[in-house]
Amino acid sequence: MSAQKRKAIITGGSKGIGKAIAERFAQENFDIFLLASNEENLAKTASELKSKYKVNIQYQASDLKTKEGCNSVINNIENEFQNFDTLIFSAGATKSGDFLKQPIEDFEDGFALKFYSAIRLSKAFWPTLSKNKGWVVSINGAMSHSPDPFFMVGGAVNAAFLNFSKALSKRGLIDGVNVNSINPGMTSTDRLITIIQSNADREGITFAEAERKALENIGLDRFGTPEEVAELTYFLCDPKMRHLTGTEINLDGGKKTTI
Repeated sequence: MSAQKRKAIITGGSKGIGKAIAERFAQENFDIFLLASNEENLAKTASELKSKYKVNIQYQASDLKTKEGCNSVINNIENEFQNFDTLIFSAGATKSGDFLKQPIEDFEDGFALKFYSAIRLSKAFWPTLSKNKGWVVSINGAMSHSPDPFFMVGGAVNAAFLNFSKALSKRGLIDGVNVNSINPGMTSTDRLITIIQSNADREGITFAEAERKALENIGLDRFGTPEEVAELTYFLCDPKMRHLTGTEINLDGGKKTTI
């Protein structure tokens, strides 16, 4: 595309990995449109980024699990944030638990937010991304190919999302859109704290013990950071790396995650 100012849409952009990605792109003078469900968190993140980087930050709180929520976002962005070139999918916390005790609604909820919202937004925004020869990055998860009986919702959703992203990259070859996926391993976010606490509760041990066990299981001395995911995301959207597309990068310290 031309040398016009770049603009990125980031789902799940109010905290954690999504927030770190927004900050990394703000450092490169991107205009950014943040999407998440929590208005208060979005407003706080937008204010922080505007103050720190003097870039245009817009946001909308919406329930992307629903068709209505996605349509509201699509209409707003098409009216208020035109001519973007980058779409980052970082929304989608799925629930862990015992498969035999988990309600089927946990699966429906996981697919609704992480999978179906990505399909709806990709279809709606594809014409603009194609026109601007843009980029799509899906922040997925190492569980896409590491099945676990206590994380079956996340594993199933991630596997489906990975397949969708790979197929979308092949469409991108036709239309000039780069599409790549990142599979973070265990990354230091609020979501990780929830998972470790769930493990601790299930096994009847302390949080510290569950955290130590989690690190032992992956054979590493620390968890990943949101900033590492953000750096790789920006790298995949760098025009100098245009030949890198259709990839799946495991950002897991070299060890597939097992929770």
